[in-house]
Formats: sequence, C-alpha cells, structure tokens
Amino acid sequence: MRSFPDRRVCVVGDLIMDEYIYCDPLGMSQEDPTIVVTPIETRLFVGGAGIVAAHLAGLGAKTTFFSVVGKDAMAERASNALEGFAVDHSFVVDSSRPTILKQRFRAGNKTLLRVSHLRSHDIEAEHQAELLHRFAAVLKQVDGVVFSDFNYGCLPQAFVDEAIRLCRTHSVPFFADSQASSQVGDVSRFRQSEMLSATEREARLALNDFRSGLQHIANGLIQKAEAQGLILKLGAEGLIALTRRPDHLTDELGAFNPNPVDVAGAGDAMLAAATLARLSGGSVWESAYLGSVASAIKVSRVGNVPLKPFDLLPEIGL
Repeated sequence: MRSFPDRRVCVVGDLIMDEYIYCDPLGMSQEDPTIVVTPIETRLFVGGAGIVAAHLAGLGAKTTFFSVVGKDAMAERASNALEGFAVDHSFVVDSSRPTILKQRFRAGNKTLLRVSHLRSHDIEAEHQAELLHRFAAVLKQVDGVVFSDFNYGCLPQAFVDEAIRLCRTHSVPFFADSQASSQVGDVSRFRQSEMLSATEREARLALNDFRSGLQHIANGLIQKAEAQGLILKLGAEGLIALTRRPDHLTDELGAFNPNPVDVAGAGDAMLAAATLARLSGGSVWESAYLGSVASAIKVSRVGNVPLKPFDLLPEIGL
C-alpha cells in the first residue's frame, strides 16, 4: 500500500451517476396495492467506471479516466465530482445518449425501487476512434489499465480488441470487470488480462454453464479468457481466487462484512484495491484479500465514497 502513490493507472468504461432518493413511507394506497412515499432528501454519487477511477485516486494512484457521456448537465456534474476526487478525466460526448443516471428510492436501509435512465446501444465508430485515440495517447505513461464494463455500449468489441492489442504491444498489464446484473455481458471477451473480476452469474453467462460446480466454472472461465488470475465474487459467501498455474491451488475468503448497509459498488471497490495490489507486486491471493477489505468497508456505507488508505490500514492491523 505504501507504493500505491507510485502507480499510474488508466480506467476505461461506462460512467454512471447514482442518485439516492431517501423517502419517508406514508403507507399503502387505498386505490391500489401501492406503497406511497414522499422524498425527503437526494444525494448524488459517481458510480460505474467513474467510482473505480475515484477509488484508485483515493488510494493514492495517479489515475486517468476515459468514458462516454451525453450532452447534458449530468455530465458536467460528473466532471466536477471527478475533479474533486483528483481524477484526470476525458469524456467523449455522444449526443445520441444521455449520461447514465441510476436512481434508487430508499426508505430506511431498504431500496424500494430502481430507475435507470440510459441508452445501451454501442457507441458509433467515430466515437470509438476518438476514445481509442485518447487512450493510446496515455498508454505509454501508465503501469496498468482497468476496463470497467457495465455493458451499456461504451466498450464495443471492436474497441476492446484494439485497446487490448495496444496494451500488449506496449507490455501494459490490464484488468477487467464486465458486470451483468440487469444486463447481459461476457467477461471472457477481455482476453489475456492480468486479472479478471467476475460474479458467479457473470462467469456462468460467459461459459453458458448454469449446472457445473464453482471450481469447474472458475477453471473454465480462466482458461477461456486466458487470464493470469481470477477473482470469482460470491456475494455474501465471499470469493474464490485462482491463477492459471496448475501447481497453484484455488483459495477462498469469506465475506468480511456480514451486515452490509448498501452493497452497490462493492465490486468496484474490490477491483480498484485488488488492481493496485497486483500492480504493486502482490499475488492474486494478496490482491483478493486487500480487495475484500476494500469491499467490506464500502458496503458499510451508503453510496459510493472513494476509499482512502486510512480506511484500509486499520483493518489490516497497521
């Protein structure tokens, strides 16, 4: 962790803004079986690939972030927030899509409803070319790249293939997470990564295998993606971590926080901390451990707040 400030990382992926609307429940409608609430407070957080970049910067790394936004006020608010987090960012503006906004209506510690404002079509070839040009311009200056994919069209396959080719040409290790909760994706498309991060569902989707055991699934994904390492996230059950080396055994970690307050963004915190650990010489297992600590801290808070070293150090006894 002391070497984190020496790391330089580039993040590419879908920027998402998360709006939490805190409500006071009034009761049940007498006209139809609907819960009636009144909003009392609203808070806006940077999410998606943006919070991955913010976590990296918060932990000390020099961070560059590229994404696609709409021509709207939300993009400006995102830019202001990232500037406050010391994230060097550059946005490609696509007028055919709004900046992604996800609203969560909450009462107490429960989420009542989620509303997503987005367009999920792939960005056009001209926007891909512009994004790739900006990405290539900084590639020689970074120690690692993070692809934070939420499958909303920011990272089409043609862009990913060329970006990975550039990473390999310049010997820059890359890390990837391709989320598939309400959407569908394939994390294995980020071939030959230094480390993949995936949930069990994402791994099964990539392999089209919903029957085999976890070890078989983990082995299948790491082989298909030709990844050097894999963190398979199991939610409340923790994670398993493994490498492609046959002489290295799969290991597991239980969840460090059994009483989460808000699980949104747990994987993003894990990805950021694990990436920095790996770039700083940590093994896949050490990276998974530090990522688990980061994730446990994140889920103890409501909303996405960038992690700081002093958040993690007491939890690992330093």
